[in-house]
Amino acid sequence: MDTADRPHDSEPLLTADEVASFMRVTRSWVYAETRRDALPHVRLGRYVRYRRSAIERWLDESQRGPRVR
Repeated sequence: MDTADRPHDSEPLLTADEVASFMRVTRSWVYAETRRDALPHVRLGRYVRYRRSAIERWLDESQRGPRVR
C-alpha cells in the first residue's frame, strides 16, 4: 500500500496531556475514558497515544442535540 493511501502515517500522535488540553478536560478523564475503551487510542507497549483526527471524529459522532448542517 502506498503511503499516500494512508493519511495517518504523517499525523503526529498525541499524548494524554495534549488530548486533555485540546478537549479542555483533565488528564485523568482522558485516562479513564481510554481504560474503558471509550476514547480512540493506539497502544504502543505501555504507552498510549491518540490521533487528533480520530479524537475529532469521535467528538463529532458523540455530539448530541440538534446538528448544524
